[in-house]
Amino acid sequence: MLLSNAAMMAASADVRSLAMAMTREVQELGVPHAWSGADAERFQRDWIDQVQGRLIAAANKLDGIGFEDVKDFLNG
Repeated sequence: MLLSNAAMMAASADVRSLAMAMTREVQELGVPHAWSGADAERFQRDWIDQVQGRLIAAANKLDGIGFEDVKDFLNG
């Protein structure tokens, strides 16, 4: 199944939205009466350093892939 340009743009927007929502949730872990301590701080740091950036990079790649590029690649 080939995705249209609109579908690719929607997919990248979905990835960005997910990254933002998850980042908010991870940040909420640190509010009072939530998870705290060294493990919580490490988890938040790891999320930002290892996951958040990769999600945004994936969204950027989706933005950079045009429907014609995919079609050309698949058709060899």
